[in-house]
Amino acid sequence: MARLSHLGLTVSNLERSLAFYRDVAGMNEGAIVEGENRQSGTTTRMKMIHLAAGSFLLQLIQYDPPGKSLELRQNNIGCPHISFYVPDVDAKYAEVRARGDVRITTPVNQMGSSLRGFYTEDPDGLPVEFVQSLK
Repeated sequence: MARLSHLGLTVSNLERSLAFYRDVAGMNEGAIVEGENRQSGTTTRMKMIHLAAGSFLLQLIQYDPPGKSLELRQNNIGCPHISFYVPDVDAKYAEVRARGDVRITTPVNQMGSSLRGFYTEDPDGLPVEFVQSLK
């Protein structure tokens, strides 16, 4: 049976995205690796880092030259979002709002009977959710 390794995101600015996932989402960072990437007959330069939140591993990659940006809207087919459990969603909302540098896209909402949460965007516009389990 296959086992999940990591989720990889291509980003426009590695340092800016690293700061978001480290400082806002609370992930632990590894070392930045630089090198060449050969795909589809072309070679690009890349910088990459892995971040961890428990057993979840997120890989951020910045390519040079960059490719095209996609329209990252949650209702677009194929657009992912990342969700983090937090112990107190109201406290997390207040913390993120006080920063002033993170776009919050929804208020705190009740999500069925067992979750409350809200959405932000990472520096490239990817939806990032913070949720609290009510059970």
